[in-house]
Amino acid sequence: MKKIKYILIFIFILLSASVSYANDSNIAVRAGISDTNFKTYLFDTIEFNDAKNIELMDSATGYIIPKKDSDCVYKVTIENNLFRIYADDVLLARNLSGPVLVRPIGEENFISIKGLKRKGKQALYRGYIELTRSSKDITKFSIVNVLSLNNYLRGVVPNEMPVRFGLEALKSQTVAARNYAVAPRIKAYKEFDLCDSVACQVYYGANTENDLSDKAIEETDGIIALDSDNTPILALYSSTAGGYTESYEYAFSDPKTREFPSSDIPYLSSVPDKKEFEPLNSDEKAEKFYTSAPEAFDDNSPYYRWSKEWSVEELEKVLSKTLIAQSATGFISPKLLNESDFGKLLSIKALKRGNSGKIIELEITTDKNVFNVKKELVIRRCFQKNGISLPSANFVINYIDSQNPVYKFYGGGFGHGVGLSQWGAGKMASLGYKFDEILQHYYKGIKLSSVPQKIYMYKTYTDKIYYSDGETADLVIKNPYKLNNLKVKINDKELEIKLKSENKPINISKYFEKGINNISYTITDEEKNLGNYVEIFIIVKEAVDE
Repeated sequence: MKKIKYILIFIFILLSASVSYANDSNIAVRAGISDTNFKTYLFDTIEFNDAKNIELMDSATGYIIPKKDSDCVYKVTIENNLFRIYADDVLLARNLSGPVLVRPIGEENFISIKGLKRKGKQALYRGYIELTRSSKDITKFSIVNVLSLNNYLRGVVPNEMPVRFGLEALKSQTVAARNYAVAPRIKAYKEFDLCDSVACQVYYGANTENDLSDKAIEETDGIIALDSDNTPILALYSSTAGGYTESYEYAFSDPKTREFPSSDIPYLSSVPDKKEFEPLNSDEKAEKFYTSAPEAFDDNSPYYRWSKEWSVEELEKVLSKTLIAQSATGFISPKLLNESDFGKLLSIKALKRGNSGKIIELEITTDKNVFNVKKELVIRRCFQKNGISLPSANFVINYIDSQNPVYKFYGGGFGHGVGLSQWGAGKMASLGYKFDEILQHYYKGIKLSSVPQKIYMYKTYTDKIYYSDGETADLVIKNPYKLNNLKVKINDKELEIKLKSENKPINISKYFEKGINNISYTITDEEKNLGNYVEIFIIVKEAVDE
């Protein structure tokens, strides 16, 4: 009976993890965990502390690893594509297909991976850990932390944004991070949805949680940003925009075709911090802007303005190496294959700029060739100083012709500069802007709502959303199968809604209370196909017309 009980517990966890597009407590995130230095997501050995506080199971067979009541260390290895489990070097199980599931016993306990540090502290994880065999290397496995979206955000928000930026800034970061978890730009990994580094969004686990960022998560519970088609937006963000954000198509290539510039995304269009800022798409305008420091939302950032300088000889050495490395991206033409083929540097010229002044194409001329370089990240990685790439591609190029000629770049911003500027959000919050105003400044034409979810026949679906005084609460219903009856319960109020093919938004603000509101939905039609559904979401902040 005990074995059956524990199997049922694990099955329950797995079923919970499979739910998507429901309230934050039910949305499961699969976060890949890297090593302490964020160098790899593939392992051949992993150890877990506090054996008495965790349980391990082979999910392929339901076999529970014999329990240890002492503070020994569980070690999991892989050999011939099968797992082995040890306790203090004593073999407990072998030839396990996996995935191997690791869960804490009791809500007060976390999973502790031996030797794994985050912010200099022992990393701790909520939810459960799944060790799953790599699809690329049979001698390796991935560490996947599966947990609710809210608990995932608790390990993201205080690590993506300084908590000193204040509650409203943290709330804007929370919504952006929630959106990115629900709708990432690309799914680069087969075994998990999101990595735990800056390549996705920073996730450090339970040992870095903070009370103020927890409050930001609570006060935006269930809220995401939708575009004009009512689709969750791709909520890109970066540290510092430099006073002017860039349009998506001028910073990112198409994730499928690799075309650059890519197709535009209307809500990720270039945004100046002040309406009087002109587009910076010429050398003259960019130079005037980035060699000065006009007041802007992210002007408190240490990277609001910066400069880098190289002697000609120094820059030749840098470029002769970085152009080889970056030629592999496909955004340098012609490719540089050997350092000796670089030659003597003659000039560097920006060919195209975005509205933020970001260089999206430049030309490097030597006595041996003319190299065309595209895309902001490639450009940043070409011009390294002391082995570190440029903070951004928002810069102007000055050649100082003297006895010892130098190249000096003047720039602004840190990161790709698309979408929300974290330092900008911090200053906007200090000036009294609310989180929705911050988001609607950086993401154009968006609305804030609950996560859209499909309500199928004969099932009750729950939602949870935070509501503030003065907000709207409009229930939006899409009814592609022409269903007739919908029952909605908002806290203790029950509504019977007669559906139509085209349903106008229904204002339900009067049923909402300040704080967390619990909503449930049930389709009550009879003799309908079980695959029929309506799609529902609740708008709490309409798009702003400008």
